[in-house]
Amino acid sequence: METQLNISKSFTYFRCRAFFIASFGLAIAILGFATTAQAGNKLSLFENTYTAKLLGFSVMVTSRLTALNDDNYQLQFRADSVLGNVTEVSDIRWNAVEQRVMPFHYTYKRASVGKNKDEELSFNWTTHTINNLTNNKSFSFDSNAKIQDHLSYQLQMREDLIAGKNSFEYTITNGRKFKKYRFEVVGDETLSTPLGDVKTVKVKRTNTSDDTVIHAWFAKSFQYLLVQLQQEENGSAYTIYLSKAAINGKAIEHF
Repeated sequence: METQLNISKSFTYFRCRAFFIASFGLAIAILGFATTAQAGNKLSLFENTYTAKLLGFSVMVTSRLTALNDDNYQLQFRADSVLGNVTEVSDIRWNAVEQRVMPFHYTYKRASVGKNKDEELSFNWTTHTINNLTNNKSFSFDSNAKIQDHLSYQLQMREDLIAGKNSFEYTITNGRKFKKYRFEVVGDETLSTPLGDVKTVKVKRTNTSDDTVIHAWFAKSFQYLLVQLQQEENGSAYTIYLSKAAINGKAIEHF
């Protein structure tokens, strides 16, 4: 169960729910972190697969963005291992004018050895309130706040990278409290991946504890597709790699 929780945490940090998936997660998110349309008016659809070997267990992570209607999309993240699975879904609206991701419904489900967990949030951008449907509680947020859930901010980070930003801050909610996630670009690096060598920009989450280091690598020429996520904590490192990617139904066969 600890392995599955570590995967969930890693993707939650960058996900890019990065994400990664998923972040970070892979953030990506999963994250998720594929590409957006050149004009920025629409988001390109994607489906990515990430793999890892953690504490002897194989883990597979999938992240996909699908269209709902108009400017509404659904971002999905799922991590599977023999110990259980974690599924996150964020329904979002893309505000092309502000270039902003606006979540309106989020669910989290964990089925694992020993303990399951469910969460569900609903965002009302008219009344600036968030309803925690799991415990029937509601709370307000500042009308100027650009609130994200644990998955939707992965998409926002990708947009910010495309816009050329080098540092980012997001206000994340889990339906009980708000928390700041801060990231910065720390340099360029060429990675070897199952899809070939690729030039990436390396991003670090900056507001973590001293014994936790989180990095994510995004493919610059593929509009910041997340290709690798790593979390180092208490002397152990967990790394998740991109193994398969498709954008608008077209597979990326080689970088």
